[in-house]
Amino acid sequence: MADGNNPDFLSVNTLKGDKVVNRAGEDIGKIEELMIDLQDGRVGYAVLSFGGFLGMSDKFFAIPWQALQLRVHEHAFLLDIPKETLENAEGFDKGNWPLTTREGLSGTYTYYGCQPYWQSGVAGQTGRVSGKVEPERESRMESTAASEGPEFLSASTIKGDKIISSTGEDIGKIDELMIDLENGRVAYAAVSHGGYLGVGSKLFAIPWQALQLKVHEHAFVLDISKETLDKEEGFDKDNWPLTRERLSRTYTNYGYEPYWQIVAAEQPEVSTGKIKQAGVSAGVIRKTETKRTEVVETDEEIRVRQERERLEGLRGTQEEKLSQLEKQQMEKEKQAKAERERLAQLERERIEAERQAEAERERLAQLESELQEARRQEETERVTRLENELKEVQTQEEIRRDRLVQLERECTEARKQAEVEREELAQLESERTEVERRADVERERLAQLERERTEVERRVEAAGKKIPDFLSANTIKTDRVVNTAGEDLGRIDELMIDLDNGRVAYAVLSFGGFMGMSDKLFAIPWNFLTYREHEHAFTLDIPRDVLESAEGFDKNTWPLTREELSDTYTYYGYQPYWQRELAERAGTPGGTESEMMTRAERKRREQLKTAEEIMAQQDKERIEKQEATETDKEKKERLERERVVAERREHKYQ
Repeated sequence: MADGNNPDFLSVNTLKGDKVVNRAGEDIGKIEELMIDLQDGRVGYAVLSFGGFLGMSDKFFAIPWQALQLRVHEHAFLLDIPKETLENAEGFDKGNWPLTTREGLSGTYTYYGCQPYWQSGVAGQTGRVSGKVEPERESRMESTAASEGPEFLSASTIKGDKIISSTGEDIGKIDELMIDLENGRVAYAAVSHGGYLGVGSKLFAIPWQALQLKVHEHAFVLDISKETLDKEEGFDKDNWPLTRERLSRTYTNYGYEPYWQIVAAEQPEVSTGKIKQAGVSAGVIRKTETKRTEVVETDEEIRVRQERERLEGLRGTQEEKLSQLEKQQMEKEKQAKAERERLAQLERERIEAERQAEAERERLAQLESELQEARRQEETERVTRLENELKEVQTQEEIRRDRLVQLERECTEARKQAEVEREELAQLESERTEVERRADVERERLAQLERERTEVERRVEAAGKKIPDFLSANTIKTDRVVNTAGEDLGRIDELMIDLDNGRVAYAVLSFGGFMGMSDKLFAIPWNFLTYREHEHAFTLDIPRDVLESAEGFDKNTWPLTREELSDTYTYYGYQPYWQRELAERAGTPGGTESEMMTRAERKRREQLKTAEEIMAQQDKERIEKQEATETDKEKKERLERERVVAERREHKYQ
């Protein structure tokens, strides 16, 4: 009884790659492909790879399914054909599959002593319950027969073709073909249907008789209504129908009689169909041009245009690098091809060396026979000569054995080099993908700048070119940050809000990295940033070397407390705003409110100056002590940089 361990059906993907052995258990080759008869769904022939070196077959052979006996638990087929018969057969190469019609395949069946299945009187039965071919399907078969094209297609070609209804509605696609192991027929096509964008779809077992190929569309018309298909339960990829008993119910639900139950079905009067392969139309590259209205450029437009031109130049550089990588890839492929040719040459030399060694062994055997005869005749001189010749032959044989071992080593080395070339090709492909990704990022950035320019123009026009008092966080995010010299330092990635008083605790500056992909983030006090009107930019009043020496953070270690942020404010020489607020609250009463605010501000500045000087002096003294005892060169250089920063903070208030 058929079950999961002894199935009635196996998928094409499972059968492909199975090895083929003869009666003696010798490995002959492996199954490369199954060719399907489009008229009745039989396996017209299996494509066997045979010959070659190191698994690289130099010949393909068409083998009738009847000549193969499957050994399920060995993942192998038994081919009861002498090896000499296979060697003398007319094969074909991978790029030239000549057997695409029954007429052409008939000679191959005869050569291997098999009767063509289409001459046995059972081919072509449709299996409808009524036992008759429907007029509509009969007309489709006749129109297919009238077209010129192959009568066989490979299973790999059929897999992936879409399934449509009789009205042209898209239903799904063919995911797999299941082969009946007893008679070599397509038991059913596994069609994926349902879900959304391919997600959540199910597989359905569709009888081959219910499918009709659309010649020029790489599609099959399903002779089953979509409503009937939706009522079926379907199955997933872990629960394939593998027995005739289970599949029988599916056939019945679709209105088809299982093909294995047809004993005396009437032969349909239709001629053999020939089907043209649908040509794949080349994609048409559309070119569009947009016209820009000439207007007087504002400063903002000039800056945006210059930035766009810079990005376009960078994109051109990336495209040039991509072209160079593609050239390198082509060169590597040429080298890999040369290595394969060299490997084939070494294989031919090895075969020639083995042939010569075989000839020498035969000569050695002959000399040994002559030597024995000479000894029997007591011809001492001849025996001596023959012994010398024997030693010479043995020496030559040893040399050839060494040469054979050397050739084997060279073959192994060539295979290693070929593997290295493949890895280099994969690396180049990875680099090309990365360059393309970065180019896409730059294009998106260019588009974003264009949108920002348009938005700025719109806002300037709407606001009468007035500077706003407020801006949204989304507007500020991604704005450029430049120093007083106009050098680009980075962009604002985020604004962090103090939950206690709603103030901007700090702006997150992305600084460093490559092509806008920052490798560090920095917390910048809001007071150090000055808005540049109409430029989508801020000026940062911090020297570049101070910023480069600062300790940044990554996106997983943001400063989230005032205690963590306090060191950052101190490093940049600025008192945290929450400490200033405490000082303002502690001011003495008296006088008018304006006088109180003036005194508090003056006192705060004096306190800030004193506190900052003390902290800077303490940091300087601490660093000088560490420098005096430190011996590591790198640590001393880091301490020297910190000391320079501390001196700059100290001098700020002198």
